[in-house]
Amino acid sequence: MAEDANASGRAATVARATANVYETPGGEAYVIEVPVPGLTRQEIVVEVDVGTITVRTEPARPEEEEGRTYLVREHLVEPMARVFEFPADIDTDNVRVILEQGMLRIRAPKAAAGRPRVVKVAPEK
Repeated sequence: MAEDANASGRAATVARATANVYETPGGEAYVIEVPVPGLTRQEIVVEVDVGTITVRTEPARPEEEEGRTYLVREHLVEPMARVFEFPADIDTDNVRVILEQGMLRIRAPKAAAGRPRVVKVAPEK
């Protein structure tokens, strides 16, 4: 857990988001998968820079129901954050972010200079 300042200026606990990160089979992009069950698009912030992607969640607090006394309360929705760093620059204009069935998927294409490519041997003149 890390500490971050909340809107009131007090320290708030921020959990580290879990994720799967992989490179596509052709090596043209990175993919990040972050489970965010129960969150909406409005509660997720994705910031993209040339070599990093930051994912933060800012979940709305559920309203307490009057008269409810919890015996066990394990499902707490807490803010999460994570910075992902990449060895190659990212094409920031073409990053796609999709939220589907509680899974946030980010596809970040590598910048043209960072992509592997095959150079064919030119024929003799």
